[in-house]
Amino acid sequence: MAESNKHLPRLLCLHGGGTSAMIFKIQTRRLQWALRSTFKFVFVDGPFTSGAGPGVLPAFAGCDPYFRWLNPESQTAEQDQRRVRQLLSKVIKDDGGEFVGVLGFSQGARLTAGLLADQEEQNAAEGMPNWKFGVMLCGSFPPLSLSFAKMPSTKPSQGTDEHGETREPDEDEIIHVPSVLVRGTLDPHGEKGRRLVKYFDPETAIAMVFKMGHHLPGAAGDTTSDKGDTQKIVDAILKVYADHLPYEELKAPKTTVMENRNGQLSA
Repeated sequence: MAESNKHLPRLLCLHGGGTSAMIFKIQTRRLQWALRSTFKFVFVDGPFTSGAGPGVLPAFAGCDPYFRWLNPESQTAEQDQRRVRQLLSKVIKDDGGEFVGVLGFSQGARLTAGLLADQEEQNAAEGMPNWKFGVMLCGSFPPLSLSFAKMPSTKPSQGTDEHGETREPDEDEIIHVPSVLVRGTLDPHGEKGRRLVKYFDPETAIAMVFKMGHHLPGAAGDTTSDKGDTQKIVDAILKVYADHLPYEELKAPKTTVMENRNGQLSA
């Protein structure tokens, strides 16, 4: 499979906090198989070591070291931003392929949103490609920027709660890059994912809600999500990717997926 997909456009994959590239490869195996003829998945470890993240144990006990994209002990945000930028740009340069999309889970989804936001504000980190689309799975908020020009604290908050923020995103913070945002109704961090959706233009983003926890559909031990949920995510990814391609190059159904009151999907 590795040999046969060298020519394919790349999808940069960012794991959640307290996991690793190896673990994320396992977690996304269904997506990889379904999209094996469309993308080459490129995984990367975050630059900061940490303990195991939510849901990692006991399934991935002994699979340390674990990594994250944020350094909780840091006193210098700019230095941390630089480390993440340098790491990602090196991975992209060393691969040598065409990176068209970025996919992240949990904390990695927050970084995914930040990469898209930086690009939209023309503050893209050096070495970053022009992202065509983004995919955020069980994401957190707000977007994690890698730009010195857009630090997380530059806009005043209107009070905080247990999630650290209550204000709505300003108009100039809305992201228009085609995106897919997935969250679970049983996810204890689901409120963070709901707030992340607010940073995206509803005309260009597909927000999807499934009956699941803080994991992808069909994860080990999952008895709640439907077997077809993975395919629904795959279809949404193909749609946002197709939005920037000529119709002849990739024919994808032009459907809009919306959530209803019950958290189910309707076209």
